[in-house]
This record gives sequence, C-alpha cells and structure tokens, in this order.
Amino acid sequence: MAGSLEQKLHELVAPIVASYGLTLWGLRYRQGSSTAHLQIFIEGDNGVDADACGEITNALSPLLDSADLIEPAYILEVSSPGLDRILFTQEQLRESVGQEVTLTLKMASENRKKLQGPLIAVDADGSVTVHDKSANKDMVVAYENIALARIVPDFSSLL
Repeated sequence: MAGSLEQKLHELVAPIVASYGLTLWGLRYRQGSSTAHLQIFIEGDNGVDADACGEITNALSPLLDSADLIEPAYILEVSSPGLDRILFTQEQLRESVGQEVTLTLKMASENRKKLQGPLIAVDADGSVTVHDKSANKDMVVAYENIALARIVPDFSSLL
C-alpha cells in the first residue's frame, strides 16, 4: 500500500485525528462515476460523539482540499466505526479473534466469496481462519485475499 492514495490519505488524516485525542480506526475511499466518497472512521476510549465527528470534519475538509489528493467532487464522511465495524488491518483482525465476522473475498475459496462465522485465528504468516457457518467447517484464507472484513454485531447481549 506504500504510496497508494489510501496511504497518503492515512498519513494526512491520522495526525489531525490524534490531535483530538482520538484514533484513526481506518478510512475507505471509493470513486463513483461522478463523485468520490471518503469515509473516515475514528475511535476513542469513551466512544465518539457527533460533535467530535463534526469538529474533525471541519478540520479535515480544508486540509484535504489543499492537499489536492482527491478530484474536486467528493463527499467526506467522518464517523465512529460502529458495531458492524470494518476491520482494516491484521492487528484489528487479531484483536477480534473469537467474534463473529463476515469476510468478502477478492477471489473465491472453495467456490465461496463470502464467509461468515467465528474468527478462529490470524496467524503471523497472514492466514486467517474462520469457522464458516454455511460450509460448517474452518476455512483458511490469505489476508491479501480479503476484500472486506466486518464484525457481525451480537445483539443478544442487549436483550
């Protein structure tokens, strides 16, 4: 990812988020046909409120415009990662072992592009093991083959 647009955005955004005592959980940039969408996910020890998201949006908007990394028409969204958070890094995956996840794969593994179940392990070699509920077996995939990893919220504890 060295030198990629996401990496450049991360390097630009992370210090601003940190200056508010928060952490940059991750960011996602998607280019549409007419407008780009930049989502910035921030995390704090005590969560994140709408005021913090607004302040960071106001701080980042002129900085992103002057850095001129994104075409003129883009939507900036700053929010918490939420309960169904995207897992951007191997470290975030490691910290989520034991939780239920959904993995969307870049290339099918055993004719499956989407896996869902408990995250069993994230090994140092980059392999990720999920007990896929549909296949009812452990599936091992390479981290590099994961297009999107997301936590599946457990609402049963809220009842």
